Amino acid sequence: MSAPTFVASADPGRVVLHGDVDAFDIDDLLAVLVRCSDEHRLDLLVDLSEVTFLPSLVIGALARARADATRNGTSVTLVVRERTVPHRVLQVCGIPFETAAATVEGAS
Repeated sequence: MSAPTFVASADPGRVVLHGDVDAFDIDDLLAVLVRCSDEHRLDLLVDLSEVTFLPSLVIGALARARADATRNGTSVTLVVRERTVPHRVLQVCGIPFETAAATVEGAS
């Protein structure tokens, strides 16, 4: 297995992704999401604000993580910056997300 094309900063309950998240990265991405959500037993925030490439297979993996979390009574919140690739893709796909500005304001 090759190294993923994306960079992840990951802590329990929070994953921040940077760069291209390629379709070949799905297994690595799912492993990070499972680890940081304690196998979907912990709410998870996934910050996609710095992602530059997000293909449909990765969207499917994120949707699967959201569904797994819901089955376990937790949530996966996707955060994007406006006018970015993830913002446009999630909007077109109809997948719920929060904008980075709204999340920062809500944390104050």
